[in-house]
Amino acid sequence: MAGSWDHMTTDGGKLRNNETFCGMIENLGDAYEAAEECFGMVQYLAAQLEGVSNTNQAYWIRQAKQHYLEGLELGGVQKP
Repeated sequence: MAGSWDHMTTDGGKLRNNETFCGMIENLGDAYEAAEECFGMVQYLAAQLEGVSNTNQAYWIRQAKQHYLEGLELGGVQKP
């Protein structure tokens, strides 16, 4: 897959910087494939919460969207 999680992250699991990322993603088709893979990963992870008391996938996806900056920080990405 030309655009993938592996193209967006380093071997150490960190998000690549903008310059390196753009060098790995050559066109909008690659960018879409990377976004598609991330979407699938979010859906999969949300589905793993099934059975946890008082949870549903849509709730956790909304929470992730609202708190993505915290997620970036947890992953070591500093945003202004």
